Amino acid sequence: MIRPFQLGDLYLIQRLSHQAICFPCAQSFLQPHAMVPVALSSILPRHPPGTATYVLRQKGHGLVHEGALQLIRRAGRPEADILRLAPSIAASSGHPAIWTKLLLHLAHEAPSLAIDRLYADVPEQPLLVNTFVSVGFQPYCRQTVWRHFAPSVTAAQVRPIDTVRPRAAVDDWALLRLYTRTVPAHVQAAEGAIGESATQPPFMENNHTENSVTYIAFDAESVAGAFQLTEGRSGTWLYLWADTLQPDSTMLHVLVGQALRVVANRRWPAPLYVASSDFHGALETVLNEFGFAPFSDRVRMVKHVVKWVRESIATAIAGVETPSEVVPTSFASHGAAPKSVSSSATIDSGKA
Repeated sequence: MIRPFQLGDLYLIQRLSHQAICFPCAQSFLQPHAMVPVALSSILPRHPPGTATYVLRQKGHGLVHEGALQLIRRAGRPEADILRLAPSIAASSGHPAIWTKLLLHLAHEAPSLAIDRLYADVPEQPLLVNTFVSVGFQPYCRQTVWRHFAPSVTAAQVRPIDTVRPRAAVDDWALLRLYTRTVPAHVQAAEGAIGESATQPPFMENNHTENSVTYIAFDAESVAGAFQLTEGRSGTWLYLWADTLQPDSTMLHVLVGQALRVVANRRWPAPLYVASSDFHGALETVLNEFGFAPFSDRVRMVKHVVKWVRESIATAIAGVETPSEVVPTSFASHGAAPKSVSSSATIDSGKA
């Protein structure tokens, strides 16, 4: 049986928290929470519906008898990230079937939670990735997360660039064009920017939050790059958009350097995180030059939630067929001419 967390599950969550695996989405880096507080927050009155915890408890099922899953909603978007699964497959009580049951249940419950897409940043291990694939998650890019522990020191060595300024409302169309030009189509579809339930790209909506700022960089009076910074309690996250496949990496140096300067000037918390995707070309070389170090490889996966839609369809009413007219047929015996039988003729049942 799988159901939402209840207060009676507290001891189980405490025990499973020591065996859980955390999926390194941006929220978990910036606002890390222990498993028990996240579970309790989902049942507190007047608490915003940002997290959810599901518990698996079954008797008589051998290895697959208990587990838990936690997710977090993305603010303002019909999306959620998987935060934790417990127990880990590597744990003594772990088993892929536990994850399968929990993930399938979540996909079934997602429409009632108004969730269109489920995301998981899965460590790049075949068993973990294949378990998610078996329940309908699809990989759409591979990433390496880099971090910088002292952005203020590096920022002091960065020369200010006049062609970089904060984003304004008039820049939205140019930013949208930059996004569609620099992000592969399959990633745009995974991020919900294109498709049947298309919404704005994530960075267009993230900028409206109080803890995010977006800067754009110009080249020949046109927007050639952008970066976005999101502040958290335990760090800051950097997103970059530019044509990273160009032989000249000047724009990447400008974006990374100015991002370091903004973090230092605002005194936002370190470390500074940034994810380099497999379509980012020379970005990793630039990050290394600025003092970033890699520490986590992951596969980004998405599951588009299937929803039942009730639609009225006009159907034609089948016509009633009238019976065809019966035409009388004369019968004749072999070797004899046909004879007509009068309607007034009688048959004497007593004669041979």
